[in-house]
Amino acid sequence: MVQTFQPHHSIGTSVAAAELGILAGADRIEGCLFGNGERTGNVDLVNLALNLYTQGVHPQVDFSDISAVIDVVTACNDLPVHPRHPYAGELVFTAFSGSHQDAVKKGFEAQRIRHEKAAAQGEPQIWHMPYLPIDPADLGCNYEAVIRVNAQSGKGGIAYLVQQHLGLDMPRKMQISFYSVIQEIADREAREMTVEDITTAFRQTYHFGGSSYEGRLVLKSFKVSSEQTVDSTDGEAADERRQFDGTISVDGSLRVIRGDGNGPLSALLDALRTHLDIDLSVREYTEHTIGKDQNAKAASYVELVPQGANVKDTRLSAESWWGVGVDADIAGSGLRAVLSAVNSAIGNRALPELKLNVGFNATSGQADIATAILNSLKLELPRRLQASFFEVVQRAARTSGDAIAYDALVELFRETYGYYEEEGRFVVKSFKLEHLDEAGRRAKLSGQFIINGKSVALEGEGNGPLSAAVEAVNRGLDGRVSIREYVEHSIGEGSEVKAASYVEVAYEGPGGSPKWTVWGVAIDHDITASGLKAVLAATRGVENADKAAKGEQ
Repeated sequence: MVQTFQPHHSIGTSVAAAELGILAGADRIEGCLFGNGERTGNVDLVNLALNLYTQGVHPQVDFSDISAVIDVVTACNDLPVHPRHPYAGELVFTAFSGSHQDAVKKGFEAQRIRHEKAAAQGEPQIWHMPYLPIDPADLGCNYEAVIRVNAQSGKGGIAYLVQQHLGLDMPRKMQISFYSVIQEIADREAREMTVEDITTAFRQTYHFGGSSYEGRLVLKSFKVSSEQTVDSTDGEAADERRQFDGTISVDGSLRVIRGDGNGPLSALLDALRTHLDIDLSVREYTEHTIGKDQNAKAASYVELVPQGANVKDTRLSAESWWGVGVDADIAGSGLRAVLSAVNSAIGNRALPELKLNVGFNATSGQADIATAILNSLKLELPRRLQASFFEVVQRAARTSGDAIAYDALVELFRETYGYYEEEGRFVVKSFKLEHLDEAGRRAKLSGQFIINGKSVALEGEGNGPLSAAVEAVNRGLDGRVSIREYVEHSIGEGSEVKAASYVEVAYEGPGGSPKWTVWGVAIDHDITASGLKAVLAATRGVENADKAAKGEQ
């Protein structure tokens, strides 16, 4: 005999009565989806079935697409499902208050650790979350509505949405800072904040996420190098110093800046202090990884404060600005985070403009002259080449006894390093590179070149095209040249992109003297050709030195 039980919801206890009836031996429960029926309705079979599901008892009813069930029932009965209905309501998985949001955020973090451990041990991954007795995914729902933000929301919920949609796990102090931004918007507009509202506010506040949100200062390129200092008293190694050389856009104009510090961030801050009169210090720095394996990136968070009169004043500053940066390179993410915070700190304040003053009593330094070359020729000079050209400029100024005009400065650079964009002094007509061993460690270069308007055939061997070219040049010299430094970067975009190459060669004359170092600069659509042309430009100066050593000049 089948025992049937049909509880009603007259006093709000139909689900509890049905569960007790099952425990008492009932074989079948009669009810309606979402509790529809006469008066207060029959027992809600959705609520009853999913209650059993949360306790590990499969109700043998499929609610894996509960939205479709809702649509059919409401269309047939013309009765809406209340937004706060258990399991099916629009707000059932939603937390607005700060304490609930914080609990849900921490619950997700703890569960992720549990699931990773369970997966590693081959154990089942059990759902166990505060305020969420069932996984929304089991009902065909996503996690979009788990945390929603209004004027009552807390920092934990906002941080959760940023983490879920931008992949950024903000440090606690930054959460507090950004919370005030969202609260100000929510109070002003008196409405619920959508995910798009929050992520857009984050991008605008921290100048994060592409050109649409860039601030006044934008990092274009950089190089961080190390310099080992030695304690002169005991000969032991002291702290390693870092040198920052970079190109940034300042209100749309490119500037070359340089700085030194005990790390990449302090070196950048030193550069900003020197060139743009921005005097800030790092108070807090954190980082974490986004993604895994080859797609992993570094996310960095920096809090900057005004540089105080002493360390204590700096650390206790009531004024601070947060920044965030993401990059495949950990140093790059930190530098971008610094500029993110700096952009907030400077606001609309006027920054020093570049005023080039090149002469005997010049006020312009190496970076200023490099900026002039960058803006006129699009060349990002390496630090050592900046120093080399600065000496050339100073000698020219002393010789002339007057300041050097901007156009004259550019022409001086061209002449010094044999740099001309058009086909002219150094042309790679054709070349062939052959590998001489299976490992590819030795190569043979043969080619036809135009050097100072004359067609020249060169052939040499080395561990690459540039070293092979140097070897070919050495066959015509009494002394020898070797590559001391090689740097490259791209100019332009798309089909118009070119490779810019910078080569410094060292020359040693017969018998070990005299010694020279010469730079060459060149561009070409082909990166190998660009490097070869730079080698040829550098060796022009070497050949002149060699002739002088022989007494031919």
